[in-house]
Parts: sequence; structure tokens; C-alpha cells
Amino acid sequence: GATMLVDGMPLKGDVMEAPVAMKVMDFWKAAAKLDLADRRKKLQGAITIEQNDRKSTARVTSQGVQGGMRLTMLFNPDDAVRRKGEDLGLDEAQMALVKELVGETKGLVLLAAPADGGRSTLFYTVLGMHDAYTQTVQTVEMDPQLQLEGARHQAFDPAVEGADYATLVRSMLRRDPNVLGVAEMPDAATAKVVAAADFARCRVYLSLRADSAMTAIEGWTRGLGDPAMAAKNLRGVIGG
Repeated sequence: GATMLVDGMPLKGDVMEAPVAMKVMDFWKAAAKLDLADRRKKLQGAITIEQNDRKSTARVTSQGVQGGMRLTMLFNPDDAVRRKGEDLGLDEAQMALVKELVGETKGLVLLAAPADGGRSTLFYTVLGMHDAYTQTVQTVEMDPQLQLEGARHQAFDPAVEGADYATLVRSMLRRDPNVLGVAEMPDAATAKVVAAADFARCRVYLSLRADSAMTAIEGWTRGLGDPAMAAKNLRGVIGG
């Protein structure tokens, strides 16, 4: 059988026959006005779904994979990652520490959560705790999920010729932001660019896929390949 992931938990499900699955995917691609003939490139569109008095939005993404095509739908994507700081599930002491970290204007803070464990929510919530009208808040992301009011979001497109994630992060740092959120650390080059930031003038949040705060520190140190440099400007870790 198939495995479905519901709220981060794997559940058994039925396998849909390939011809039926293709018709279902083509239906939603058509609804999102995506090119039905293109089964290779990553395509993304949005649709509005109305049922009685209830209206929802869905982000539809299709992409070629080995042996066929994959289609994903994210319902009410903004609501899925939009949280206030007090809604992160932290206790009073933890929330006080997070606010203290956010109140600083320098150094590196790691944001850690496991796969499908709320990493995007943590990323946007912490960045949203900064006032984007008194501070310059920018992000570098593979796939932006939410537009924070007042912030500048920069999406990385790997399909562009010569595209390099680390180079984009370096470019954003040169624009002298007060706060920069880096949503991924895909390689050692990105880690080195982040480590070279002017932390006396900029707060950088680096989001890592990690099961715990300690695992995030280990991943950051391993990616950078220099324990002393990894610890030098690290101000804290927030684990989801």
C-alpha cells in the first residue's frame, strides 16, 4: 500500500492506479492553469475552492520525477505557516529567551525542526517578531510560503543558468539588511557565506532540518568544517 503523511505522521493508504492518478493530476493542473503537456519542469499555480459558504485557496505544484510526475497541493498555505510567537507552544521561560534573542541585532541564530515538523512556521514566526518597518528584513528561500508584511523575500530558482544559492545569500548580505533569514543550507559554500556575514551589524537566522537543537549545532559545525568559526558568532538555537 501507499504511505500518506498526515500532520507529520505516516498512515497507510491505498495505491491509486497510474491512469487514474494521471487524470486526477491533470484535472488539478488544468484548474491551476498549468501546462498539461509539460510533465518535466516544476510548475506552480494557485486556485480558489468554494464549498457552500467556505472559501479556501490551494497552491498546486507539479514536477517531473523518475518514472512519471508528482503533484502536491497545499491548502490555505498562508494559514499553514502563519503563527504568532505566543502560539509556538513554548512555555513562559522559553518564550522569554526567544524574545531576548529576537531583541538582539547581531549574531547568528539557528532555527531547527525535523522534516514536516513546522520548520517553515518557525522560520516565518521568528522573522515576523522583528518590526520590518524599523528594520530591514530580508529572506533567501528555495520556495517562499508566506509574504511577511514589510519584508523582502528573495526566491532562489535553480533552473536559472548559473544559479548558485551561496552566491544569492552573499548578494543579499551585501545589501546591508538588519535581519536576514536563510531558509536552507544546501552546501558548505552557503555555510561559509553565512559565517562571513557582518554579524556586528546584521542578525542572521539560518533554518536547518534537524531533530533537536544539538543536532542543528552539529549540522552547522559539520557544514562549515570549522568548530571555532561555527561557535564564534552563534547566539542561540531555537528548536521546533
